[in-house]
Amino acid sequence: MMAPPLIYINGYPGVGKYTIAKELVKLLPNAKLLDNHQLIDPVAAVYERWMPEYQGLRKTVRKGILDSIATSTTLMDVTWIFTDSQSSDEVGSAAVADYIHAARTRSSPLISVILMCNTDENLRRLKAELRGKTKLNDTDVLLEIRESKDLYHFGGDAELTLDVTELSPVAAAQKILDFVTKVAPGAIERYV
Repeated sequence: MMAPPLIYINGYPGVGKYTIAKELVKLLPNAKLLDNHQLIDPVAAVYERWMPEYQGLRKTVRKGILDSIATSTTLMDVTWIFTDSQSSDEVGSAAVADYIHAARTRSSPLISVILMCNTDENLRRLKAELRGKTKLNDTDVLLEIRESKDLYHFGGDAELTLDVTELSPVAAAQKILDFVTKVAPGAIERYV
């Protein structure tokens, strides 16, 4: 029997991943949200991002949590929603591989959602949000990331690219839910 899906929401900092994911949790039965900053913040408390040990500890924390989710019998009926900001470079590809492994181990469909918005709107959101200590707040850094980093794409039928420039978080969450029920029919309804 297939477990409920793992929904992986990827996008540039400030695009609205967390806000939309919170709305999606409200629409899905028995869903939990694991925001990427829940994985980053404990590591950032120990190492600065530039320190050589930073990425290694991030991988250890991420892999430990994902392995626990993938093998837990008590969490088997949970639809997991993850937010992230991974590029297609070596570090990003390695991070995404941990989510792929968790989905395979759990026998869950892995549904990828790429959130996009135009640059002006992304900058406005980055400045407007009450962002936590480890969230990006520097608009110059965001512009550099957008110009130099391509977001990781899984490709295939289980990936939705969604332009959220003009969408409310509620409308975006509904579009994601519609997509999930289309590509993984019955995977959610089974666990209501």
